[in-house]
Amino acid sequence: MKGIELISTSVQETQRIAKRLARALKKDDCLALCGDFGSGKTTFVKGLVEGLKVAKKNYVCSPSFVILKIYSGRLPVYHFDLYRLSEVRDCQEIGLFDFVAGGGVSVIEWADKVKRFLPPDTVEVKFAICGAQKRRLRFLTKSPRLMRTIGKLL
Repeated sequence: MKGIELISTSVQETQRIAKRLARALKKDDCLALCGDFGSGKTTFVKGLVEGLKVAKKNYVCSPSFVILKIYSGRLPVYHFDLYRLSEVRDCQEIGLFDFVAGGGVSVIEWADKVKRFLPPDTVEVKFAICGAQKRRLRFLTKSPRLMRTIGKLL
C-alpha cells in the first residue's frame, strides 16, 4: 500500500486537508480513520462533510453513543464510530458493510476493528498526536485514483 504523510499544525488545517480531499471523493469511497482519542479523527470528518456540501458542519460530532450518523450533501456521508463495538458481528448487525456500498462516502472512526473487511480501495488515514495542535496524518490506499488525489493535497 502506498502512503502519503501530511503534518497539520491546527484544527483549521486538518479541516482544510479533509475538505480538499472531499471534493474528489466519489460514491462508495470509504475512509478508515485510525488513531488515539484526541488525534483529530472527528475534526477531520468536520472538514470532510463541509467539502461534501453538508449544510451544517457544526452538527458533526463523534457518533460514539449512536454508532452512525448520516449527513446529506453532494453525496450521503455515513459517519461511523466503532469505539463501542467489540466484534465484527456487531458491525454486520448495524449494517456497516451495506452502507459501505450504499452510494455515499463511508467514514469509519476506530476502523482498526474492521479494516480487513473493508473494500480494497479504502483510504486508511492514520492520525498521530505530535504536539498540542500538531497532528501527523498518514494516508494509505491501494487505489491509484485516490493516491493521485491525496498527492494533490501536498
